[in-house]
Amino acid sequence: MSASQAASSAQPGSMSCDLHVHSVHSMETGHFLLRRLGAPESFTPPAVIYDLAKKRGMDLVTITDINTIDGVMEIAHNPDVFISEEIKTSLPGASSLVHILAFDISPGQHDEIVRARDRFDDLIDYLDGQGIVHCLAHPFYFPGSDLSVEEFRHVVERVGLVEARNGTRSRQENEAAIPVVRAIKGDESFNGFTAGSDDHCGRFVAHTYTTVHGASTKAGFLEGLNDQKGILSGEDGSAFRAAYSVYSIAYSFLRDRLMSKNTPTVATMAADRFFHPGSAFEEPTLWHKADFVFHQLIKKATRSGETDFESVLVDELVEIGRDLNIAQPDQMVDREEQIDERTFEILNRLTNRLLRHFSSVLVKRVASGRILDALEALTAIIPVILLNAPYPISYIYSRRGRDAVRTLSSTLVGTDLSGRDQELRAWFTDTIDDLNGVSRTIQKYSKLAASLEKRLAIIACQGRALSFPGWVVNFQPLREFSVPDYHSKLLSVPPFLETLRFIEENNFGVLYISTPGPVGFAALGIAKLLGLKSVGIYHTDLPRHVNQIVQDARMGELAASGVAFFYGAVDVVMVPSHYYMDDLVAMGVDRGKMKIFPRGTDCDQFSPEWRDRDFYSAYGGSPESLKLAYVGRVSREKDLDVLADAFLGVREARADGGEESREVELFFVGDGPYIGDLTRKLSGHGAFFCGTLLGESLSKAYASADVFVFPSTTDTYGNSVLEAQAAGLPAVVTDMGGPKEIIEPDATGLVCRGRDAGDMADCISRLLDDSDLRTGMGKAARRIALEKTWEKAFLTLWDDTL
Repeated sequence: MSASQAASSAQPGSMSCDLHVHSVHSMETGHFLLRRLGAPESFTPPAVIYDLAKKRGMDLVTITDINTIDGVMEIAHNPDVFISEEIKTSLPGASSLVHILAFDISPGQHDEIVRARDRFDDLIDYLDGQGIVHCLAHPFYFPGSDLSVEEFRHVVERVGLVEARNGTRSRQENEAAIPVVRAIKGDESFNGFTAGSDDHCGRFVAHTYTTVHGASTKAGFLEGLNDQKGILSGEDGSAFRAAYSVYSIAYSFLRDRLMSKNTPTVATMAADRFFHPGSAFEEPTLWHKADFVFHQLIKKATRSGETDFESVLVDELVEIGRDLNIAQPDQMVDREEQIDERTFEILNRLTNRLLRHFSSVLVKRVASGRILDALEALTAIIPVILLNAPYPISYIYSRRGRDAVRTLSSTLVGTDLSGRDQELRAWFTDTIDDLNGVSRTIQKYSKLAASLEKRLAIIACQGRALSFPGWVVNFQPLREFSVPDYHSKLLSVPPFLETLRFIEENNFGVLYISTPGPVGFAALGIAKLLGLKSVGIYHTDLPRHVNQIVQDARMGELAASGVAFFYGAVDVVMVPSHYYMDDLVAMGVDRGKMKIFPRGTDCDQFSPEWRDRDFYSAYGGSPESLKLAYVGRVSREKDLDVLADAFLGVREARADGGEESREVELFFVGDGPYIGDLTRKLSGHGAFFCGTLLGESLSKAYASADVFVFPSTTDTYGNSVLEAQAAGLPAVVTDMGGPKEIIEPDATGLVCRGRDAGDMADCISRLLDDSDLRTGMGKAARRIALEKTWEKAFLTLWDDTL
């Protein structure tokens, strides 16, 4: 809200005042970061508060510093000022601090308040006895631990007024105050509410304020407040606004150190203008602008490959100078409603630049085996995290308010007024359009969500454009890099602040997280910061995959530690099979929060009706052969070396000929890094590589085979096994992993020992040698698959995570 908008809100015969403002005399900060810095709660001089309030249309001015009236006394000589303070008090035996705003007090009354403020009831008795108008500040936010329901009820019953619009608290929190307070007061007509900016940096003074119609004097305004005639006016707060306040205070506290980095004067002027509203600004001279240009030239001439954190920070101050130093001071006032947005843009740009650089250094060092150097690069990211700390910490404070709203409103009103929409959900994934079961499952659920009118956003981070049905949100990655020894797989570093903001502003209630990669860990952090329900999907046996791909047991152990931490931290773990539930329990994950992750298949797309005798001829196959099919990624972790050995064993055993010894061929449908090794091993021995098949071709590939073989010991489920069963194929799977729970052993397929080529060959031969067994198992497989529809699976998942 601009100053002109604030001024225009005042009507003839009414008076307005920002009833909650802090000056430099508020020394006791409740913000963790500012306490760690040793900074006070505000740097705004009282005179600046007065000037800003009047410029923005306030008829009356007061200052509510914590436990002191020193600030307001500096401006008390003005006839439109009244003395107030914010009093910290507490209930007996409670660790929470209750903040009470007391208005229009005398210095003598302040001295008595000091003596009474240690005990809440004593304080309220004194205020009531003196007829002092007072209110409960930010009713759902208490420094320390939250009040119990009964303690909160007692506080609200005793106070005269309640602040129901605070300029640092969220809209949901502010709006919830009115019905909760009315429920406690037992009066639906109760209207004893106030509004104030709770400003700590000067930027938002009078952006939130209280208006009393019919008042023309200070006494009339205060009497109107006491008579419940206060009108809540102006803006609600946000975590972004709270973060800006912290940056502003921290900048004021650290300014001299930052400016010692040989920063151009014009950048210093711009930063002061940005963070010090209301101060007197000198205009940039020609010399200032020349200094700015000279600094830019020197920076380009001396730029090195490494990036020093403070140097990059100063570079960003220079960017602020380029963007803002041309603006006149009055233009900055007109743009004040955008200041928190501008702060986010600057910090986000700086963060992305630093993360892009340090992640690049980290990946290069890991790829070259320089592990200790990689750890050094990792520690260099710590200042980046600290730089961004005001945002997540502000979200934590916002979350505390919402949590209090949820607890108190659910009990006192019978309705959760915290505003979280449990039917609005986001699904995070590090893999979205790759040819794997994770991507295909997510894409299928995205399409179903759209058709079933469920509000589900798929959150990805890919440099390439994405296109499939549903609500897909693709953030541009800060950096993409290949997984070592698995170069076809890309991982992306997501823009954390942008993603956090998207989830908060859209009010999501549940987050699904598919993968414990960079995107997955970002989602987990967001869920914890915002207090959202997190549902981890255990798609991939990452520790065993890492072992087989990298062939380094230490890396497998490291992956297992990461997996255990990730799934131990989410609220619900959806696991495709009981086998992997046991695996996760062994890693230390609580079985009590595990549920089976439902899957389905499209029994029209995968059906015996697609069988085509000549389909595989196009890939070199014989129409008369018995055909084995494998569908999936052609990669080492799928145990395809075992399948190759088993297939060669079957071929050798059947070399005598005869009806039962028809030629056997093996068809690989898919692509991946292991194709070269398999080609060298199987070339000329009846194996063929079909590449990636989609749509009708994939349907025919399944239905035109005789037996499906899936040797993997690391798949948590195995979508392709269910697709093959729907196509009427008996399947041979291993006793390790999830696929064995898809088939019914000896009814729809056979189970062999994992990593045992001889046992797999025996199972394959048993099916090849008995056509009746193959046919019977195929029909049974089809019947069972018909019960496992995608729609049923999706609705089960949706309902199970409420």
